[in-house]
Amino acid sequence: MAFPKRYTALLVVALAALVLYLARTRGYRGYHAFKPQRYPAAAAPPYTAAIVYLVSVMPGPRDPDDLLASLPLMQMNVPWRHQWPVLLLHAGAYDTTESQREFLNRLRASAASQNLTPDATDTLIRRIEFVPTHHELPEGIPPDGGADHPIWDGEWPAYHHMCAFFSYKIFAHPRIRDLTYYLRLDDDSAVHAPACLDPFEYMHTHNKSYAFRRQSPDLGWVTEGMWPFVSNYAQRHPAVERRLQDNAWTWPAGRLWPGEGFAAGANFPSYETNFDLVKVPRFRTPEMRAFLDELASDPRRFYWHRWGDAPVRLAEVYMFLDVEKEVHQMCEVPYAHKGLPFDDCECVPLQPPAQRRK
Repeated sequence: MAFPKRYTALLVVALAALVLYLARTRGYRGYHAFKPQRYPAAAAPPYTAAIVYLVSVMPGPRDPDDLLASLPLMQMNVPWRHQWPVLLLHAGAYDTTESQREFLNRLRASAASQNLTPDATDTLIRRIEFVPTHHELPEGIPPDGGADHPIWDGEWPAYHHMCAFFSYKIFAHPRIRDLTYYLRLDDDSAVHAPACLDPFEYMHTHNKSYAFRRQSPDLGWVTEGMWPFVSNYAQRHPAVERRLQDNAWTWPAGRLWPGEGFAAGANFPSYETNFDLVKVPRFRTPEMRAFLDELASDPRRFYWHRWGDAPVRLAEVYMFLDVEKEVHQMCEVPYAHKGLPFDDCECVPLQPPAQRRK
């Protein structure tokens, strides 16, 4: 027997009242509230970020095979909360629409060969930005470095451009200087297995300013003059001297009587910057920028003595950051460079923000 219309209407009203009661008393938000979700939706990200690859510093084509292998692994194995742009910084390699289209087509093929899903591949393609950059020899540095007999003339001058760029120029780059974080990876970097956390979200959650993957020394013959440079700067800036002391910085013997031979041949500690995760504002403070300006004031440091960005980055961190509080060795991310896996550590997944507030 059919219900009269007035009973049907009363039943609908009663059900609606019950749903409203549950919503107010139990926080019920409908069926979709019970679907698993790694991170709750956010109206706007609390920070900005980008993944950075310096794919070329000299004009002309460069073999992209390593990069084409690295990018799908980065997309597949990191649980990105936000799909931040992937900046491919290049010196003319991808200036034309055709060169960009060819690269993206090859990237699709590489992603398919690594079993990246079509949806994830489309997401990766949308993240790619081709960012042109230019690198010129500083005044006073001859184009033929070999004729001038620098300490190390391998890959001249491309490698030296790269070291200078990551040591100080990157922090003034118009596409990078306003970011909160960037993660620099090399084209032969690989996140070779699933990570349990988003590196940027980790930095934001734990209020970190720098993360590295491994530390090892740069040899003394390619860091000539770096120890005296850091020592002299610290002696002229008491705040830097105090920060180095607080960070348990260790000097080679003979600092109090430096003479001409202070730390001659001594190795310099360094971060392996093929994985380089930086909170940009901490490297753009007035104090840090003054140091970077002095670092850049003598280009022979990079183009004659072949200072690398790896020891320079470690010096910057120890001179201006609180290492214990602001620096993290991100061994939670399974990582390899040039096909060689780094040591990993146990990974504790980050809690979603809603749970952290409880």
